[in-house]
Amino acid sequence: METVIPSETPSSKLAPEAGAAATAQPGPPETELWTGRTSWKHYAGRVSLWIVANVLFAALIGWLASARKWFELPGVIWIVLGGVFVSGLIFIIPVFLRIISRRYRLTSQRLFIERGILSQTIDQTELIRVDDVRLEKTLIDRVFGLGTVSLLSTDVSDRLVVIEGIDDADRVAEAVRTNMRTQRGKALFVENI
Repeated sequence: METVIPSETPSSKLAPEAGAAATAQPGPPETELWTGRTSWKHYAGRVSLWIVANVLFAALIGWLASARKWFELPGVIWIVLGGVFVSGLIFIIPVFLRIISRRYRLTSQRLFIERGILSQTIDQTELIRVDDVRLEKTLIDRVFGLGTVSLLSTDVSDRLVVIEGIDDADRVAEAVRTNMRTQRGKALFVENI
């Protein structure tokens, strides 16, 4: 008695093995390339403006007090201190909170943006989804060697990702661009298999 073995086509035989081989081969491990925060120097213009405004305010209050004889010295001191405190709450505290509440971490495959102090939100952007990298440097940034890296991606939740006022912005932008191309090359290789 003859046993009939169903014939398999070469393409049906290779497809599962090729797919298994492609998924079985682990890629290189994800490595951390850079971590950082926005530099306080990025806000040097705002802090300088706050200092100048407070000096002018103190001079104005001092002039009014001497010219009009409205205030006595303790009253003038309290008004100036109150103005410095209130303006600090409005202009300086938000800068400080922004700096300590945001942390950036770049790996060979993803960009992480951690937001928050007590509670935390972590956004991840896959470098393969990044379409464009832009490096911006204001005058203050150029003086202090800083820059802002903007990433335009196809990610639905984060179309524009901004890494604001960081040291070594040139190096970070180049690392994003290089690893973005590497990830896309790997994706094309896997699609071709």
